Amino acid sequence: MQLNKYIYLNLLLVIIAAGCKKDDTAPSADIVYKVDIVDRTVTFTNETEGAVSYKWDFGDGETSTETSPVHTYPGKGKYVPTLYATNASGQVAEGSTVIHIAKTSPVKLNDNSFADWDAVTDNVVQPAPGETYFKQLKIDYDASYIYLYFEVNSKEANGDIYDFYLDTDNDATTGFLSGDFPGMGADVLMEGTIFGNWLDAFNHSGAQNAFSFDPTGVTEFYSLGYKAQDAGVFKFEMRISRSKLKGLAATTAFKMGIQALKTGWAALLGQIPAKTGAAIEVTFE
Repeated sequence: MQLNKYIYLNLLLVIIAAGCKKDDTAPSADIVYKVDIVDRTVTFTNETEGAVSYKWDFGDGETSTETSPVHTYPGKGKYVPTLYATNASGQVAEGSTVIHIAKTSPVKLNDNSFADWDAVTDNVVQPAPGETYFKQLKIDYDASYIYLYFEVNSKEANGDIYDFYLDTDNDATTGFLSGDFPGMGADVLMEGTIFGNWLDAFNHSGAQNAFSFDPTGVTEFYSLGYKAQDAGVFKFEMRISRSKLKGLAATTAFKMGIQALKTGWAALLGQIPAKTGAAIEVTFE
């Protein structure tokens, strides 16, 4: 009888001990990480706590067991990387995010130089024969902005007015048909002196043959960069925010035509492209 009691007490202790061990199970890891995207390369900075091992699924068929890996994606697109974190008890927690790999631009507006434009070799627009105002236009872009570089036969002090006609949905059946830029309908007009602290944005309304543009009221839709006077040639750079202007954030391509006019719209100084040529077209990768 005493022996049975001893066995019962030991069995009870085992049950209690087992219960205590279960209560001591470590909580699952709390998934925290940051991503930094440069072109197609993503740096994952893992700040997860409570894990003893990790597995990354980058969403493109590749994986890694590093704590904070650096991964280069095969091309542009949307990817969903997932981090699996295992704690000391074998519990697995997971956390996913969505990243967009898009084209980046070498252009920087705050470097006091035009040297970065040397790397831009696509979307370089030369003036038509006989054009005396515009000497060159370069266009680049990324997921957030459209970048423009101008060389014009003028001076900043002249206060020239610029009219930017933008076919933001790349659809000639919508927007203003001016005849100055064949093959495009202008959905958005940006107009102003640029360096005179005046550049406004308007959206087209009404019939396509009507020059009818309503003020959008948007602000901070453009930024100015470096500028320089080289003898009689004025050079400057700027960028346009794609999210601020109608249609530019969602479109896969856009068309554009630009006119320069004397202060007070006294005369047309120049146009790019020429009236006889097709509008400038830029396709987003």
